[in-house]
Amino acid sequence: MITPIYSALLALMLVGLSVHVIRGRRLMSIGLGDFNNIEMMRRIRAQANFAEYAPIFLILLGFAEYNRLPHWAVHLIAILFVVGRVMHAYSLLRAERYTDGKLISKPLFRISGMVCTLTSLIVLSLILLIQNVL
Repeated sequence: MITPIYSALLALMLVGLSVHVIRGRRLMSIGLGDFNNIEMMRRIRAQANFAEYAPIFLILLGFAEYNRLPHWAVHLIAILFVVGRVMHAYSLLRAERYTDGKLISKPLFRISGMVCTLTSLIVLSLILLIQNVL
């Protein structure tokens, strides 16, 4: 089984993003919400966006693997997703620049990360449709 390996990696990434939110809350004395603080917003959105996409990806990956998708394809799609999630989080947490809450830099890493993320979801969805309908 390959899916458990990527489940573990993604869980560790979620823990890292969660710790980053917790540290931000302590540093900025923000107990609830983001207190309209752009840095806190970035931390929260990086964690939340990750949490929104990872579960459905892992469900789809597990089904595709269960349906005997070749191991190399499982790894390739999973690596694409992981790279996409790393790029997206990096963009939100480090690469992007803001002034008065407005994005002033090109979010190339975020765009590329979402392309990788959505591509992996679309590919898995199509594979599952082909595996189970045709």
